[in-house]
Amino acid sequence: MHISFNKSHFMAFAHRGGTEFAPENTYEAFSAAVEIGYKYLETDVHPNADEKLMAFHDPTLDRVTNYIGKIRDFTSQELKKIRVNDKFQIPFLEDLLDSFSQNYFSIDMKSDESVRPLIKLVKKMNAIDRVCFASFNQQRLDYVREEFNNKCITSMGPKEIVKTKLCSIFNIKHNVLPSVSSLPIKRYKIRLLDKVHIDFLKSLNIKVIAWTINDTNEINRLIDLGVDGIMTDKISILKEILIKKNLWQQ
Repeated sequence: MHISFNKSHFMAFAHRGGTEFAPENTYEAFSAAVEIGYKYLETDVHPNADEKLMAFHDPTLDRVTNYIGKIRDFTSQELKKIRVNDKFQIPFLEDLLDSFSQNYFSIDMKSDESVRPLIKLVKKMNAIDRVCFASFNQQRLDYVREEFNNKCITSMGPKEIVKTKLCSIFNIKHNVLPSVSSLPIKRYKIRLLDKVHIDFLKSLNIKVIAWTINDTNEINRLIDLGVDGIMTDKISILKEILIKKNLWQQ
Protein backbone atom coordinates (compact mmCIF):
# COMPACT_ATOMS: atom_id res chain seq x y z
CA MET A 1 0.00 0.00 0.00
CA HIS A 2 1.29 3.45 -0.85
CA ILE A 3 1.84 5.93 1.92
CA SER A 4 0.09 9.26 1.80
CA PHE A 5 -0.30 12.64 3.42
CA ASN A 6 -3.44 11.40 5.14
CA LYS A 7 -1.35 9.48 7.65
CA SER A 8 -0.75 10.92 11.09
CA HIS A 9 2.93 10.00 11.30
CA PHE A 10 5.77 12.49 11.05
CA MET A 11 7.00 13.03 7.49
CA ALA A 12 10.77 13.11 7.07
CA PHE A 13 11.76 14.35 3.61
CA ALA A 14 15.13 13.75 1.96
CA HIS A 15 15.75 17.05 0.15
CA ARG A 16 17.08 16.20 -3.33
CA GLY A 17 17.84 12.73 -2.00
CA GLY A 18 20.49 11.70 0.46
CA THR A 19 23.03 14.37 -0.34
CA GLU A 20 25.24 13.24 2.53
CA PHE A 21 26.00 10.15 0.47
CA ALA A 22 25.83 11.21 -3.19
CA PRO A 23 25.33 14.37 -5.29
CA GLU A 24 21.90 16.01 -5.20
CA ASN A 25 19.10 14.62 -7.35
CA THR A 26 21.04 11.55 -8.48
CA TYR A 27 19.69 8.02 -8.38
CA GLU A 28 22.38 7.15 -5.85
CA ALA A 29 21.27 9.99 -3.56
CA PHE A 30 17.66 8.83 -3.54
CA SER A 31 18.71 5.21 -3.14
CA ALA A 32 20.83 6.14 -0.11
CA ALA A 33 17.89 7.93 1.51
CA VAL A 34 15.57 4.99 0.91
CA GLU A 35 18.22 2.59 2.19
CA ILE A 36 18.26 4.26 5.62
CA GLY A 37 14.48 4.31 5.78
CA TYR A 38 13.24 7.51 4.18
CA LYS A 39 9.76 7.20 2.69
CA TYR A 40 9.42 10.80 1.53
CA LEU A 41 11.67 12.20 -1.19
CA GLU A 42 11.91 15.68 -2.70
CA THR A 43 13.14 16.53 -6.17
CA ASP A 44 12.99 19.20 -8.87
CA VAL A 45 12.18 18.80 -12.55
CA HIS A 46 12.96 20.42 -15.87
CA PRO A 47 11.91 19.10 -19.30
CA ASN A 48 14.56 18.26 -21.87
CA ALA A 49 14.36 18.77 -25.64
CA ASP A 50 12.24 15.59 -25.94
CA GLU A 51 9.77 16.78 -23.26
CA LYS A 52 11.08 14.15 -20.84
CA LEU A 53 11.41 15.33 -17.26
CA MET A 54 14.84 15.29 -15.68
CA ALA A 55 15.40 15.31 -11.92
CA PHE A 56 17.59 18.39 -11.74
CA HIS A 57 17.46 21.59 -9.74
CA ASP A 58 18.99 24.21 -12.02
CA PRO A 59 17.74 25.17 -15.48
CA THR A 60 21.31 24.84 -16.73
CA LEU A 61 23.90 22.09 -16.45
CA ASP A 62 26.76 24.41 -15.50
CA ARG A 63 26.91 24.09 -11.70
CA VAL A 64 27.27 20.32 -11.26
CA THR A 65 28.48 19.05 -14.65
CA ASN A 66 31.24 19.89 -17.10
CA TYR A 67 28.66 20.97 -19.67
CA ILE A 68 27.25 24.43 -20.28
CA GLY A 69 23.71 25.09 -21.45
CA LYS A 70 20.04 24.64 -20.63
CA ILE A 71 18.62 21.19 -20.00
CA ARG A 72 15.79 22.24 -22.32
CA ASP A 73 18.26 22.25 -25.23
CA PHE A 74 19.61 18.72 -24.72
CA THR A 75 17.97 15.50 -25.93
CA SER A 76 17.46 12.42 -23.78
CA GLN A 77 20.29 10.63 -25.55
CA GLU A 78 22.64 13.54 -24.99
CA LEU A 79 21.74 13.82 -21.31
CA LYS A 80 22.35 10.10 -20.76
CA LYS A 81 26.02 10.72 -21.54
CA ILE A 82 26.43 13.70 -19.20
CA ARG A 83 27.67 13.07 -15.67
CA VAL A 84 27.21 14.94 -12.41
CA ASN A 85 30.57 15.31 -10.68
CA ASP A 86 32.10 13.28 -13.53
CA LYS A 87 30.43 10.10 -12.27
CA PHE A 88 26.67 10.17 -11.74
CA GLN A 89 23.99 10.11 -14.42
CA ILE A 90 21.16 12.65 -14.40
CA PRO A 91 18.02 10.60 -13.70
CA PHE A 92 14.75 10.75 -15.57
CA LEU A 93 11.83 11.41 -13.23
CA GLU A 94 9.94 8.48 -14.73
CA ASP A 95 12.76 6.13 -13.74
CA LEU A 96 12.73 7.46 -10.17
CA LEU A 97 8.98 7.01 -9.82
CA ASP A 98 9.33 3.49 -11.16
CA SER A 99 12.39 2.51 -9.12
CA PHE A 100 11.05 3.91 -5.86
CA SER A 101 7.46 2.87 -6.32
CA GLN A 102 6.75 2.65 -2.59
CA ASN A 103 7.97 6.15 -1.90
CA TYR A 104 6.21 9.49 -1.83
CA PHE A 105 7.59 12.36 -3.94
CA SER A 106 7.31 16.11 -3.54
CA ILE A 107 8.13 17.40 -7.02
CA ASP A 108 9.04 21.04 -7.53
CA MET A 109 7.95 22.26 -10.95
CA LYS A 110 10.84 24.61 -11.68
CA SER A 111 9.39 26.13 -14.86
CA ASP A 112 6.11 26.61 -16.70
CA GLU A 113 7.36 24.10 -19.28
CA SER A 114 7.57 21.36 -16.65
CA VAL A 115 3.89 21.46 -15.67
CA ARG A 116 2.23 19.68 -18.60
CA PRO A 117 4.85 16.91 -18.86
CA LEU A 118 4.52 16.25 -15.12
CA ILE A 119 0.74 16.03 -15.28
CA LYS A 120 1.04 13.66 -18.24
CA LEU A 121 3.61 11.47 -16.49
CA VAL A 122 1.65 11.25 -13.22
CA LYS A 123 -1.44 10.17 -15.15
CA LYS A 124 0.55 7.67 -17.21
CA MET A 125 2.09 6.07 -14.12
CA ASN A 126 -1.08 6.33 -12.02
CA ALA A 127 1.02 8.05 -9.38
CA ILE A 128 -1.49 10.66 -8.24
CA ASP A 129 -1.65 9.14 -4.74
CA ARG A 130 2.08 9.55 -4.10
CA VAL A 131 3.02 12.81 -5.78
CA CYS A 132 2.75 16.28 -4.30
CA PHE A 133 2.90 18.98 -6.97
CA ALA A 134 5.05 21.76 -5.55
CA SER A 135 5.93 25.21 -6.84
CA PHE A 136 6.55 28.79 -5.73
CA ASN A 137 4.44 29.85 -8.70
CA GLN A 138 0.71 30.20 -7.98
CA GLN A 139 -0.36 29.84 -11.62
CA ARG A 140 1.37 26.48 -11.98
CA LEU A 141 -0.38 25.13 -8.91
CA ASP A 142 -3.75 26.48 -10.04
CA TYR A 143 -3.29 24.82 -13.44
CA VAL A 144 -2.52 21.44 -11.86
CA ARG A 145 -5.54 21.64 -9.56
CA GLU A 146 -7.82 22.49 -12.45
CA GLU A 147 -6.44 19.60 -14.50
CA PHE A 148 -7.19 17.13 -11.70
CA ASN A 149 -10.44 18.78 -10.55
CA ASN A 150 -8.74 19.54 -7.23
CA LYS A 151 -8.33 15.80 -6.59
CA CYS A 152 -4.59 15.98 -6.18
CA ILE A 153 -2.03 16.93 -3.56
CA THR A 154 -0.31 20.28 -4.00
CA SER A 155 1.75 22.59 -1.89
CA MET A 156 0.48 26.06 -1.03
CA GLY A 157 1.25 28.88 -3.40
CA PRO A 158 2.66 32.27 -2.38
CA LYS A 159 -0.74 33.98 -2.35
CA GLU A 160 -2.20 31.27 -0.15
CA ILE A 161 0.72 31.45 2.26
CA VAL A 162 0.23 35.21 2.66
CA LYS A 163 -3.52 34.77 3.18
CA THR A 164 -3.18 32.08 5.82
CA LYS A 165 -0.47 34.03 7.61
CA LEU A 166 -2.70 37.11 7.82
CA CYS A 167 -5.73 35.04 8.79
CA SER A 168 -3.75 33.35 11.57
CA ILE A 169 -2.73 36.74 12.98
CA PHE A 170 -6.29 38.08 13.00
CA ASN A 171 -7.96 34.71 13.66
CA ILE A 172 -10.08 34.83 10.51
CA LYS A 173 -11.67 31.69 9.06
CA HIS A 174 -10.19 30.82 5.69
CA ASN A 175 -10.97 28.09 3.17
CA VAL A 176 -8.00 26.79 1.20
CA LEU A 177 -7.58 24.01 -1.35
CA PRO A 178 -4.06 22.72 -0.65
CA SER A 179 -3.56 19.81 1.71
CA VAL A 180 0.12 20.60 2.22
CA SER A 181 1.99 23.72 3.23
CA SER A 182 5.74 23.64 2.58
CA LEU A 183 7.20 26.62 4.39
CA PRO A 184 10.62 28.11 5.03
CA ILE A 185 11.29 29.65 8.41
CA LYS A 186 11.10 33.13 6.91
CA ARG A 187 10.06 34.71 3.63
CA TYR A 188 10.70 38.37 2.84
CA LYS A 189 11.71 38.84 6.50
CA ILE A 190 8.30 37.55 7.61
CA ARG A 191 8.41 34.64 10.05
CA LEU A 192 6.18 31.90 8.68
CA LEU A 193 6.91 28.99 11.00
CA ASP A 194 5.63 30.32 14.30
CA LYS A 195 3.26 28.59 16.71
CA VAL A 196 0.22 30.68 15.74
CA HIS A 197 0.57 30.06 12.00
CA ILE A 198 1.37 26.37 12.43
CA ASP A 199 -1.65 25.81 14.68
CA PHE A 200 -3.88 27.77 12.30
CA LEU A 201 -2.83 25.66 9.31
CA LYS A 202 -3.30 22.44 11.25
CA SER A 203 -6.79 23.58 12.27
CA LEU A 204 -7.56 23.66 8.54
CA ASN A 205 -6.24 20.08 8.17
CA ILE A 206 -3.24 21.34 6.22
CA LYS A 207 -0.04 19.39 6.76
CA VAL A 208 2.84 21.71 7.65
CA ILE A 209 6.22 20.77 6.18
CA ALA A 210 9.24 22.88 7.11
CA TRP A 211 12.04 23.29 4.56
CA THR A 212 14.97 23.19 4.18
CA ILE A 213 16.05 22.70 7.81
CA ASN A 214 19.60 21.51 8.51
CA ASP A 215 20.33 22.97 11.94
CA THR A 216 19.85 20.57 14.85
CA ASN A 217 18.39 23.20 17.16
CA GLU A 218 15.92 24.36 14.52
CA ILE A 219 14.86 20.79 13.79
CA ASN A 220 14.12 20.20 17.46
CA ARG A 221 12.35 23.55 17.84
CA LEU A 222 10.08 22.97 14.85
CA ILE A 223 9.18 19.46 15.95
CA ASP A 224 8.24 20.82 19.36
CA LEU A 225 6.11 23.52 17.67
CA GLY A 226 4.10 20.78 15.99
CA VAL A 227 5.11 20.69 12.32
CA ASP A 228 3.99 17.55 10.49
CA GLY A 229 7.25 17.09 8.63
CA ILE A 230 10.69 18.44 7.88
CA MET A 231 12.64 18.56 4.64
CA THR A 232 16.40 18.36 5.11
CA ASP A 233 19.77 17.78 3.50
CA LYS A 234 21.02 16.28 6.78
CA ILE A 235 19.07 13.06 6.58
CA SER A 236 21.16 11.14 9.13
CA ILE A 237 20.76 13.90 11.72
CA LEU A 238 17.00 14.21 11.21
CA LYS A 239 16.58 10.44 11.48
CA GLU A 240 18.59 10.35 14.72
CA ILE A 241 16.48 13.13 16.25
CA LEU A 242 13.21 11.49 15.23
CA ILE A 243 14.31 8.15 16.68
CA LYS A 244 15.07 9.84 20.01
CA LYS A 245 11.64 11.49 19.96
CA ASN A 246 9.96 8.20 18.97
CA LEU A 247 8.72 9.77 15.73
CA TRP A 248 10.71 7.77 13.18
CA GLN A 249 8.59 5.46 11.03
CA GLN A 250 10.18 2.12 10.15
